[in-house]
Amino acid sequence: MGLIPFLCTKALTGRGIYISLKFMAKIVMKFGGSSVGSIDLIKSIAAKIAASKAEDDRLILVVSAMAKTTDELWNMAHMVSERPSRREMDMLLTAGERITMSLMSFALQEHGLSSISFTGSQSGIITDNQHGNARIQNVNAFRIEEELDKGKIVIVAGFQGVSGEKEITTLGRGGSDTSAVALACFTKADRCEIYTNVDGIYSADPSVVPDAILLSEIDYDSMLALAYGGSKVMHPRAVEFALKYEIPVSIKSSFSFNEGTLMTKLRGKTMENRVIDAIAHKEGLIRYILSTKDKLNELLDIGSIEIFRYYMEGGSLELIIEAKYESEMDYLLQDSGIKPLSKEANWGFVIPVGLGINLDPVFLARILKLCEGKAIQRISHTERSIEIMLPSDQVKDCVALLHKELLGDSK
Repeated sequence: MGLIPFLCTKALTGRGIYISLKFMAKIVMKFGGSSVGSIDLIKSIAAKIAASKAEDDRLILVVSAMAKTTDELWNMAHMVSERPSRREMDMLLTAGERITMSLMSFALQEHGLSSISFTGSQSGIITDNQHGNARIQNVNAFRIEEELDKGKIVIVAGFQGVSGEKEITTLGRGGSDTSAVALACFTKADRCEIYTNVDGIYSADPSVVPDAILLSEIDYDSMLALAYGGSKVMHPRAVEFALKYEIPVSIKSSFSFNEGTLMTKLRGKTMENRVIDAIAHKEGLIRYILSTKDKLNELLDIGSIEIFRYYMEGGSLELIIEAKYESEMDYLLQDSGIKPLSKEANWGFVIPVGLGINLDPVFLARILKLCEGKAIQRISHTERSIEIMLPSDQVKDCVALLHKELLGDSK
């Protein structure tokens, strides 16, 4: 992590001079679209920052586009063009975050706080050339550091960067989370705080399980399993950055600024204790089954669609994607001359996450018994989870049932 910068102050007492060390914290704070979804919300966040900021804190704010702005821009593009080019889509979509960053800077300045806003390219977020789903390769944050040294709050447009060829790029779904954690890593921040419209990480989606438990802590690996399992609070790429660089991340409510959930290293677990931390789920998925005899490499190499899950067996490859990627997947298949062996909608997953549960036959037996009567298509596992595939309309009932039986007495 490196040394934390500090201020040295001298004071004269009756016994001579003493030196006081005052540590300065560098904090990256990310605010998602629902948190900055209106002018009033932006002003509220600015007021909270003004009230809570320590005098010498060095703050980097990463902001998303205001709620629904990205969708509106996306729809506008498709009103003009049936299939907009990815390069021009990146140029268009990055406008949303630029609006938010400027408004946030105005709001902070109204509270007497010195601030400056930067686009992703101005912030030095360097990516590869993949428009629409670029990967961060480096962060040259010298301009951010210069402005922090001047005592300014730096506001960065999330979700975006610039390629080595000076092309504007976007980072794909959850890109602002990725921007924030990457900046925390490369600027050696003391911590990263992700502000959203929920209080933190729950043991299940509270909209499905009203008595879900707010977790005070979660380790990186379990959070990664939840994110890959469908949890909407943080994107897997952001969790991967935090895991790789061991950056502590707090997930908090932008409405309360309460403590929320701390994501950090695994600690305090009882040896050989098989427990469920939380349950993730995903609905409305589409399953394609393709022949391995087709030109799959050309299709997959495009890399523009997030694959939720894939399985290969015998001569077929099964791809499972979110419904929002359906039209693009159909276009790519047609363009590649590939006709699916089958295509089925309305699949879902229920994914309990916990340490030591994946290869425990007793735990598997319990899951199977609890899920009797459900039309389970497949059960598989990762090192931190058990993945249950079943029809989409059975997902929420399954989540509620498993939570009641496996986590109901955890309060």
